[in-house]
Amino acid sequence: MRRRGSLRGKMLAITVFLLAVVGTATLYTGFATAQLAGSLGLLFQRNQLIEDIRTALAGSAIALGGYLSSRSEANLAAFRQNSGILRERARILNRSVRVDEALLLQRELAGLVDRFLSDADAAVEAKSRRYMETSSERYESALRTAELVRTIIERIERRNLSASIDAYTGLDARIGAIVATNAALVVAAILMAFTVFVRFTWAITVPLSTLADSARAIARGDYDRELPSLEAAEEIATTAAAFENMRRSVRAAFEELKSKAEIERRLIEEELQLVDMDRKLKDAELLALQAQINPHFLYNTLSAGMQLALAEGADRTADFIEKLGGFIRYALRSPSRSVSVADEIGCLERYVWLLRLRFGERFTFSIEADPAVLGMETPALVLQPLVENAVTHGLHTRESGGSVRISARREGAAALLEVSDTGVGMDAKTVSGLLEEGGAVERQVSEGGIGLRNVIRRVTLATAGRGSVRLVSRPGEGTTVTVVLPSGEEET
Repeated sequence: MRRRGSLRGKMLAITVFLLAVVGTATLYTGFATAQLAGSLGLLFQRNQLIEDIRTALAGSAIALGGYLSSRSEANLAAFRQNSGILRERARILNRSVRVDEALLLQRELAGLVDRFLSDADAAVEAKSRRYMETSSERYESALRTAELVRTIIERIERRNLSASIDAYTGLDARIGAIVATNAALVVAAILMAFTVFVRFTWAITVPLSTLADSARAIARGDYDRELPSLEAAEEIATTAAAFENMRRSVRAAFEELKSKAEIERRLIEEELQLVDMDRKLKDAELLALQAQINPHFLYNTLSAGMQLALAEGADRTADFIEKLGGFIRYALRSPSRSVSVADEIGCLERYVWLLRLRFGERFTFSIEADPAVLGMETPALVLQPLVENAVTHGLHTRESGGSVRISARREGAAALLEVSDTGVGMDAKTVSGLLEEGGAVERQVSEGGIGLRNVIRRVTLATAGRGSVRLVSRPGEGTTVTVVLPSGEEET
């Protein structure tokens, strides 16, 4: 935009009044722009406060859950830090009784945050004193309160969005008023100076008309339309530049709001995915625990039975009880732990010994393990359910017997644990059903095994999705299940 010199100097040659009119218009525009900037700044501060509370709440809840499950000092420190931030931000919220709905929502949010912090601190205190039941109750109460806090935050955000829309509507009306006021002042100046200097008046109205077109475009919501290049006096050029800066600021503010909304949407989706993975892990652990009937009592009883068998000279019975007791001891530990492949093979050898004792020579079993994979880690109890399924579902109905082959080998950077049988096999539809979530899983579990789907779920969770389970089967030709474990991954 090129400038033709000082409008003030030229207007002094015409009338002092014309200069006052233009100056008034410029000041009015600047005052309106300052008010708009202040309104947008206040709205941003409110949104930032709510976002800080949301982030601190999420961090506190995650760290609290981690500390209660593992008593990790790192989780405790993270909880203290996040709860401190949450407490500091909550002090800023309104706590008095007001008629305004926004302040009432802030008051309700402050009360819920206080309740969450109280329950969370009580849960940590109970955990440190080993009051596990009290700790669990206060933790569940804190989670429920956190959910209520998120609900209130969503209501506040919806109201803030409504306030943003109202602010935009007010901005639209204010721009129209500014344009109308400026146009009226300019028209008055033109009428007064028309008989004095027509050309000078024309030089003023052309850039103002262009500026008015841009203002109307913004009023329609077209924030991407830029002011064209104009030849105008200095004051008009300054006004146009201020108007252009205002347009860019408003557009940037709305773009920032849209960007924040998108980021919040992605964060919520990630949080939901984490919650779903945690639920699936708990389901898998529950399925493994359902297969145990008072296991500690059973193991202690078997140990006593082994001592009795040795005392009476029943060595084979003592071997049987020892193998069974060792298998039960291995299964008693948490199914969410990681073990070495060597430990998993050792457990499987005990289980195969028991199967041979039960079925005699009807079924044959072979175990091959590459020493290169024995030190690698695997989720516990992944091979035993697969061997149990091979015998129960693949070979049990075959009177002629059959064989089960178990192997552990390395392929590249991954360990492959494989169970193959010469049983009845399955068609493609059955294989697809076993690999999918749903009824097939529940039927499989109800028939006695931990279940193929449970193994898939625990392998996926333990390797953060990098591991996998492959199933190949054909009717009459047997079934092969392969567990693929990437190296260096530990169960989380």
